[in-house]
Amino acid sequence: MDIFKILIEIAIPVFAIIAGVWAFFKIFHRFKSKFLFITNSQILHKTIWKDISEHYKIKQNGEQDHSFRPLVLLPHSLKKYSTIKNGKKAILESISQNKENNLKIVAEVYWIPEDMELWNKIIHPVFSLVLRRYFGMERPMYQDEESIRGDWQIVKHSIKHLDPLHRHLDDFLLQWAVSDSYTYRYFEPKNGEKGSYVSEPVPDGFIEYCGLSIILRNHSFFNIEKD
Repeated sequence: MDIFKILIEIAIPVFAIIAGVWAFFKIFHRFKSKFLFITNSQILHKTIWKDISEHYKIKQNGEQDHSFRPLVLLPHSLKKYSTIKNGKKAILESISQNKENNLKIVAEVYWIPEDMELWNKIIHPVFSLVLRRYFGMERPMYQDEESIRGDWQIVKHSIKHLDPLHRHLDDFLLQWAVSDSYTYRYFEPKNGEKGSYVSEPVPDGFIEYCGLSIILRNHSFFNIEKD
């Protein structure tokens, strides 16, 4: 019985010390972490992912891996705002404008090489399909055009660089719905020295959502997320 009391007397201060050290590192790490605040996002399409995966020798899990895998591509110009290393995981968190619970998800991050011709013109993060749908940026459309009203708007996109995961309008265009909370435009990396933006879908133009409120930070041992 005495031994049991002694063990309790030892365990309580040891636990207190461990908890204190944990709290210190947790607070310190949160204070020192760099946050990347994302307001615009382009879509991850099969052409850029093919070039990125070949460059970094990334293992693929099927032809549509880039659509259903939580992936973020970051432009090299954003390196000064983030310490996330290439191929590592990051936490993406949406900042709810309606004071509801924020949405969080863990994603893989790859940096677009500074010397990768064409894609090095991209200046905003690139999100995979599953991330865009998770955060409510877009939703698929098939036979429900009449239901698109209020919170959603219909958009069209060139089929050239995309998998057929949306409704086909014809041999050239796909169609889906975008949240009415965002505006959008199309980026043409082949047009001009730095690329250009247009308001209508073109074969080599990629939709970019504007008006997001998402932060990206390191995923580490010290980042414990609540369920």
